[in-house]
Amino acid sequence: MTVLSTIKEKCRRCYSCVRKCPAKAIKVEDGQAKVMGDRCIACGSCIKVCRQEAKAVVDSIAPVKDLFWNFTEIIACLAPSFPAAFPRASPGQIISAVRHLGFTEVMEVAFGADLVAKAHARLAKKHPDKLYISSPCPALVLYIEKYFPSLVDHLAPIVSPMVAMGRVIKRSLRPGAKVVFIGPCIAKKMEIEAPQVAGDVDAVLTFIELDRMFQEAGLVLEKLPESPSDGPLPRLGRIFPVPGGLLRSAALKEDVCQNKILVTEGKEACAQILNEIQEGSVEAKFMDLLFCEGCINGPGFPNDLSFFSRKDLVARYVQSRLIAEGEDRHRADMRKYSRVSLKRSFTPDDRRLITPSPDIIREILRRTNKVQPEDELNCGACGYASCREKASAVYWGLAENEMCLPYLIDQMEENLARLAESHKDLREAQQQLIQSEKMASVGQLAAGVAHEINNPLGTILLYSHMILEKLEQQDSRREELDTIAQEAARCRDIVRGLLDFARQRKLQVENVDVNRILEETLSLVSAQPAFRHVQIEKRLDPSMPRTGGDPSQLKEVFLNILSNAGEAMPAGGRLTV
Repeated sequence: MTVLSTIKEKCRRCYSCVRKCPAKAIKVEDGQAKVMGDRCIACGSCIKVCRQEAKAVVDSIAPVKDLFWNFTEIIACLAPSFPAAFPRASPGQIISAVRHLGFTEVMEVAFGADLVAKAHARLAKKHPDKLYISSPCPALVLYIEKYFPSLVDHLAPIVSPMVAMGRVIKRSLRPGAKVVFIGPCIAKKMEIEAPQVAGDVDAVLTFIELDRMFQEAGLVLEKLPESPSDGPLPRLGRIFPVPGGLLRSAALKEDVCQNKILVTEGKEACAQILNEIQEGSVEAKFMDLLFCEGCINGPGFPNDLSFFSRKDLVARYVQSRLIAEGEDRHRADMRKYSRVSLKRSFTPDDRRLITPSPDIIREILRRTNKVQPEDELNCGACGYASCREKASAVYWGLAENEMCLPYLIDQMEENLARLAESHKDLREAQQQLIQSEKMASVGQLAAGVAHEINNPLGTILLYSHMILEKLEQQDSRREELDTIAQEAARCRDIVRGLLDFARQRKLQVENVDVNRILEETLSLVSAQPAFRHVQIEKRLDPSMPRTGGDPSQLKEVFLNILSNAGEAMPAGGRLTV
């Protein structure tokens, strides 16, 4: 059964849940953290650390409401930590509010804790030389079954207080009744599905879910009258959710000098002591372990009270009830229900992962640029203690290469460098585009100017040819008129070139005599003022073959070259062609 899941829209790739999950039951796929039900122990660590509230617990409100519709006798069993769940209300008001929801009776699981504590005391006395680990914490039990299967035999074969109370109700007190446990523990939702205790408890609500039911019903707890709990009377079992509560309830003394009994709370401390037990380096014979720092620090509380405030609320309730209630009734109830079986077994469910070979680890590390030992920073940003542990998780499909923060930073820097280069290319392309637009504007302007010049040029050519036709061949003015006609024709060709530039006309390629074009060009420039003191020496090869080209544009090229040469010799000189 999977009781935890990820809300995809809220997950922001912070990997806090990966970092804090003691079972490494979080699989990162496409950047999303997904809870793997077969590996999860429902300790709720991921819920506590997720600031985005991206973890969801399976909702049990609807199943409980179905019980109300379909059955007449539904009994609520409040966990011993219930006085700390709603600090504005007294314990008696909380009990009244639960009864207002429709429960026929409201009982305290603390009585089941009394029974379980006594059973642990008997077990420790009967087997003083065997190491036993307390079994009330379902998250711890799942953790051992999945990740320390060799220690399953050391779990005390005793049910949890919740199951003990469920058996008291169903097997003796109210046969046929439905039992709903209410407490701070998410792992209880998985515990009731275990085959060894199936049917002893019908549903589990967290205090958070209970608070939602109160709000839906419009109940203001602090305005309700107080009422006592129903069922068997508990006593020291009420201190069970406080660290060391089991020992106090079982009257077991933790002797520091003898080191026979050890109390440990918190997932890190539990994992450490379990490793030491597995290595055989622990001398203690009874281990009271809780995955949370006591049940009063469970993930299912609807308030943000400190550990000490919750502990104070529970302790005050225990003290007030010890004073107000006699011990005789409690002893009678303990005798009455002493025949209820508290036995259960546990089954190894090995979920440990085998470490890949060194070659595979090196290959996976290489993908994130970790080639040398010094490249392995072991920063923990990915959620794993070391780069090699994370590489192993990648191999088993639990993690992704992209979870490595230093690798992502390197990739980002490379991408930024490529982006800067692309930006530079884009700027250059933009400048070229701007220049092209300017040239297009120049072309349009040139076309307009060329059109205006073309008309008077045509008139000059027309009249110069008309005059030439009227002059005698021996007339000395023909040479000047020929020059006027040639220069006008050249201007016409220049204008045509401007028009061709503006219109992007294709080249008019034909077989041309380069020597002839040079002769014509030289005759034009020789009359210019810049060539007044320049001596032109022609060395044209008469055997040069004709070649392909546009005569007008070739003439323009030669003219530009010659004009530049003439301007470069203002004091005179020699131009060799």
